[in-house]
Amino acid sequence: MIRRALLAAALAATTLAVLPAGTAQARACKIDHYCTTTYYSDAALTNAVGGKQEDCDGTTRTWGVRGPYLTWYESPCF
Repeated sequence: MIRRALLAAALAATTLAVLPAGTAQARACKIDHYCTTTYYSDAALTNAVGGKQEDCDGTTRTWGVRGPYLTWYESPCF
């Protein structure tokens, strides 16, 4: 029984180490805030590939795709 548990733990650790990293994740926009997320394909942030805008009334607009690098802006609604 202990051998099975050790084998399962070793297999899980190996599997997690091999999986590639996903795209960058922006944090959630707070209630009553305006948020803009822009995704880029390069670390220099020169090539925008997608974005998300969350308005004060809850409207969300997205475009393009998520890239590995991002900028994120949040501002309270007045």
